[in-house]
Amino acid sequence: MKAKQKNLRIFYLEIESEEDFFTYMDKNFILLKDYFLMVGGNTTPKIMDFLESKDMCYKLAEECNLKNFSKANADANNGTIKKNSNPKVVEVTKYIISDTSQSGSTCDRTLLINKPVRSGEEIVHNGDVTVFGRVNSAAKVICTGNAKVYGLIDGLVQCDGDYMVVRDLGQKGFIIFNGDILDRVDFDGNLKKVIKTREGIEIKDIL
Repeated sequence: MKAKQKNLRIFYLEIESEEDFFTYMDKNFILLKDYFLMVGGNTTPKIMDFLESKDMCYKLAEECNLKNFSKANADANNGTIKKNSNPKVVEVTKYIISDTSQSGSTCDRTLLINKPVRSGEEIVHNGDVTVFGRVNSAAKVICTGNAKVYGLIDGLVQCDGDYMVVRDLGQKGFIIFNGDILDRVDFDGNLKKVIKTREGIEIKDIL
């Protein structure tokens, strides 16, 4: 028998209504289908049928005794997803990411990628990442540090650092910054800085 600790990230969805749920899933299904979902709130039969039909990996919050979800379990019947809000991301295990340099070189814990990240390529780095090219559809760039992406993002960029620098987010692209899914309407081709403040995520032009 072998046992190995794996990185596991969970999207926790507190559902207020079927309408909000399906609107959110229409927008983010391509991203969420690759994650484990913890589902609470108004979990109607229609919602459960949808999750089953899409073969999504999920668990009802009220059936889980993890400490992370103690509040969620207590509020399961009254949970909400407010319009235009993002689900919370809960780290269930310690975040373990190993360095990889297949697509670039490292310098002071910064991975430099001087070419486009190809479709199907997955780059996971324990530190900062700078991408000078495009992140193509179905490509993934995941880092524990800060991220700078100067090309169009049509794949997934996941950053757990203090900030991001982003130029543009394509129709097929997703950005997860400190557990929040960013909205593509906030990116217009101008260079932006993304930081997390006490009030939430702040996205501003870099002049």
